[in-house]
Amino acid sequence: MARPRDSTKPAQIIEAAFAVFGQRGYEATRISHIAERAGISSGTIYTYFKDKEDLFRATAEEGWRRFLQDIEEIAGLRLSAQKRLFRAFDVGLAALKTYLPLLRGMLYESSQMNILQGNLDKLCTYFVGLAEELIGAREKPADAEARRIRIRLTVHGVLFTAALLEPSKVDDLVVTLKRMFRRFVKEA
Repeated sequence: MARPRDSTKPAQIIEAAFAVFGQRGYEATRISHIAERAGISSGTIYTYFKDKEDLFRATAEEGWRRFLQDIEEIAGLRLSAQKRLFRAFDVGLAALKTYLPLLRGMLYESSQMNILQGNLDKLCTYFVGLAEELIGAREKPADAEARRIRIRLTVHGVLFTAALLEPSKVDDLVVTLKRMFRRFVKEA
């Protein structure tokens, strides 16, 4: 007989998965590790998720959902474009540190890359919008297209650089990026 479903269990499992994938990474994580963290049996996880890949996908999608929701909230604030850009960048770097193991899983597991691509498109569109608001009318259309390409390359570069770093060096990267970004935006 099938186990009855509890509507709160998937969220409980995903919270445990955030922690375990974050500590161990995708490859070293076992469903039993997540079950132990959630205080449930491994079988319970399989009631809600097909396998580890399905659970990882759900966890990564939830992480992106939370992050993009934070970015959308910043977009709605009544602040200057420069202040919203700074705030969004800070939120982005904090999320990068929090979700780095999930990012690595999306990058290194080919079956997970599509999660990354669609959400990166949304993120880049947001940063392009803020940059256009900040710089906007001062540029020619060709300059605006070049800026969109630079933003996309920068976002991708930051993510890939962080994903390839040893975990102990990520904090140094974040400090350097914040300093460089603030200087760049103030000069724009």
